[in-house]
Amino acid sequence: MITLLLILALIIAVIAVIFALQNTAAVSVSFFVWQFNQSLALVLLLAAFVGVIIGLLTILPGSIKTRWQLAARNKKIASLEKEIEELKEKLASTEQQLQALQVSAPAKPSDSIPASTTSPEQPN
Repeated sequence: MITLLLILALIIAVIAVIFALQNTAAVSVSFFVWQFNQSLALVLLLAAFVGVIIGLLTILPGSIKTRWQLAARNKKIASLEKEIEELKEKLASTEQQLQALQVSAPAKPSDSIPASTTSPEQPN
């Protein structure tokens, strides 16, 4: 991705140089109380540069907020994954304890008889 951006920046720089070489006419620029004569290419490139800077400054707060939220969510994900692992370990330990209790305690005969056969009421 960085390589693609560098290639794009190089292409834009070459186009800007060609533009500057072809537009050397002097123009008069008035801005509030200031007035100066400069080449057309320099004025247009400066205006484009200022536009890019303003655009970046507009996008920057949202980008920073998004990165902070992403970092917080990644931290939360890591915390939850750790909690899942701890709960899995606790579950495995509890299952082992349950199996040990089932092996050590023999089954009672009444536990193995279905409830339907021990019912005192029989249909006539």
